Amino acid sequence: MAAWVSTAVFDRLPHVEDEVAFLFQARTFAVGHVVAPAPPEPSSFSIPFVIVRDGMWFGKYPPGYPLVLALGVLIGRPWLFNPIAGALAIVLLYRAGRTLYGPGTGLLAAALLALSPFFLLQAGSFMSHVAGLIWALTLLLLFVRARSTGALLPAVAAGAAVGMLFLSRPLTAVGIGLPFALLAVVDFITSTAGRRRALALAVGFLPFVALLLAYNAYTTGSPVRFGYELWWEYDRIGFGPDIGPRGHDLARGILNTRYNLDALRHLLYGWPERLTLLPAGIAVAVAALALLGRAAPLRRHVRLARRRYPAGGTAPWGWDLLLAASVVSLVVVHIAYWTPGQMYGPRYYFEATGSLALLTARGLLHLAGALGWVLRQARLPVPWSRPLAAGAVLVPVAVLSVTGLVTDGVREFRAYHDWYDINGDGLRRVEAARLEHALVFVDANYWTAYAPFFAQNSPVLDGNIIYALDRGPARNQALIAHFPDRAVYRYADGQVTAMGP
Repeated sequence: MAAWVSTAVFDRLPHVEDEVAFLFQARTFAVGHVVAPAPPEPSSFSIPFVIVRDGMWFGKYPPGYPLVLALGVLIGRPWLFNPIAGALAIVLLYRAGRTLYGPGTGLLAAALLALSPFFLLQAGSFMSHVAGLIWALTLLLLFVRARSTGALLPAVAAGAAVGMLFLSRPLTAVGIGLPFALLAVVDFITSTAGRRRALALAVGFLPFVALLLAYNAYTTGSPVRFGYELWWEYDRIGFGPDIGPRGHDLARGILNTRYNLDALRHLLYGWPERLTLLPAGIAVAVAALALLGRAAPLRRHVRLARRRYPAGGTAPWGWDLLLAASVVSLVVVHIAYWTPGQMYGPRYYFEATGSLALLTARGLLHLAGALGWVLRQARLPVPWSRPLAAGAVLVPVAVLSVTGLVTDGVREFRAYHDWYDINGDGLRRVEAARLEHALVFVDANYWTAYAPFFAQNSPVLDGNIIYALDRGPARNQALIAHFPDRAVYRYADGQVTAMGP
């Protein structure tokens, strides 16, 4: 389904500045460079979020996601990377649910996310968030494995997973990882095994911090300065008059949060907005009551659960609270960022969708369990009460999810089709011309008209076709002088025409 979205909705092309920069950097890594050499006549290749500095040419973003996107570049199908990553994320989500709670929970959570319009939009795009979700789910699985087995290698690998998330999206890594880090600190304080496990997590994580600092130092001149600031000096985390284009404060951050939460309720499952987060809320409420031990039936349920689900030696409600803390932490840390950043949904919250799907599945199964109890009190035999209760909850959920996908989901897909007026029509016309070893000047009044062409360039400008902006005769001739052996063409108004000497 995500591959269909990538093809039918996005035409297998990047549509926003972020995606163009990600793909450029992925192509750079794929040809064996950390940064590309600055192009001749840089204004002929100007595109947002791709920086020319001190003889270097690179995207403004951290390197983690472009490193893995380069795998798609190497097989000649960069557009296919995120759909495949999305499928892997669904598998990891199922495994996480099965490990923590049982196969039913894992299957339900995976189905909920696989039908999510939000998930499908991100998995069909070139954005970095699906890879981020993979790292978040890998962290969860390996963290649980480390606690349940006592082995140190899973702890090192869990640290590496959050390290890759940090190398890709540092603020997201802080939000997702903070509750895990706090639990690791508690383990460190309370037991010798916990100390070893916490140190193993650090061993896995810290090399990625060092790598990001080194990358920053190489590209920006300072280990603590990110490429974001080279493009927009105000693009930083925090509060103050110099953060964001109009300053940033707590009130603005809370307003952004409300905006993103409204979008999340609308797009996560395509359900009526009042229902979207309700099952997850039920799961968290039950977990909180279990923690407080206020009801004897709950205490008994928890004791049974600990015997049936020994993941990490922690009762299921303990994992519920950890997942909820991770979601809340991700939301809270983004209050300190100046923009809500919505694109293809409330994307800054996307890495929490795995946790939300698990909590939603937990809440729905709690409802089914409660309904089954009511039916048993009405003297309905257990062989009847359980399937009836499950059907009474899950059939309406299935109807809501499918309906949401074919109504709200399709509406979103249509809205993002030809987003920013970007499509592959021009590329198909150039391809039909069967050009060989060519330099093509693209007539573009705005970056979006040039973006699909720029995205095809090799960062070292050695491809069959080099696409450059048409900057007028003088600048064009200056660029042509750098490529004297190439045939020269101009693309304008849907036509490819040869340019004379």
